[in-house]
Amino acid sequence: MNTTSTYFRLSHKIQDEAFNFQQAPTCKLYLSLSRKSIRFAVVDTARNKFVLLEDYELLSNLVPMQVAEQLRLIAAENPLMQTKNWQELRVSVSNQHFTLVPETLYDPAHQADYLRLHSNLNLQQEVVCTYRHPGLEAINIFSVDAATYQALQDIFPEQPVHFVHQTSVLIRSVLHYAERPAQRSMYAFVERDFVTILMVGPAGLEFCNIFHYLSPEDFIYYIIFVMQEQKLSPEQETITIWGDITHDSALFHILKKYIQHIKLGKKPADVEYSYKFHDLFEHRYFELYSLNLCD
Repeated sequence: MNTTSTYFRLSHKIQDEAFNFQQAPTCKLYLSLSRKSIRFAVVDTARNKFVLLEDYELLSNLVPMQVAEQLRLIAAENPLMQTKNWQELRVSVSNQHFTLVPETLYDPAHQADYLRLHSNLNLQQEVVCTYRHPGLEAINIFSVDAATYQALQDIFPEQPVHFVHQTSVLIRSVLHYAERPAQRSMYAFVERDFVTILMVGPAGLEFCNIFHYLSPEDFIYYIIFVMQEQKLSPEQETITIWGDITHDSALFHILKKYIQHIKLGKKPADVEYSYKFHDLFEHRYFELYSLNLCD
């Protein structure tokens, strides 16, 4: 008997009436995993359209192994995870265990060594993965919790699971959709307890890092800190924001207090969305939609 406790709730679900699971061979399944949420999206490649989204909120501060347990519980009752013939399966993982290495300096034999320089890598509990950025000429080296990695291999035993670090998802999307500015521009992706900050200039990506915050004061500290380090003015520059932030939240209020120009980002434009997605805030689920760019 399964004695694992349930610590999730389905907070949002969208499904286009035209979609059914018999269409899986012409659809791609995307997963976005963090310690606060497990999210799914389906894109119908024949129509180039997102047709399904599910957002499971994790109700407790879980350790990675517990997230894997919740993933297995969801899989036991969710047709998305019981369908085994998707055209492709892509998984974005959110953690601070990543590093970008220039492709010319990258040696696959030392990928764990690169990562150890930036995180407390434990090969007993983590699996090292890589993602190549073709336009950036860089390799993102990152780790996936071993329990989560194994859970997905068990759920999809006959289908390759393509892992991507969330920073790579954001980088690909920002560089693809953002106009190459004459001046440098700042972008932020907000999660519960984490914020990823990116800086893009005329030559491309200049900065990317993830910060853990415990309060709105921590949150704004990191944003101002990066602005100052990058020689940007909070009174003059515009910051574009995506993610789990709302107009009436404490995070947004403190942003408005210190940053003169705030722009809420839009969802990726090179793909269609079912009309059922139109009621969602444009800046939500950016990390999930942007998996569509991570070939």
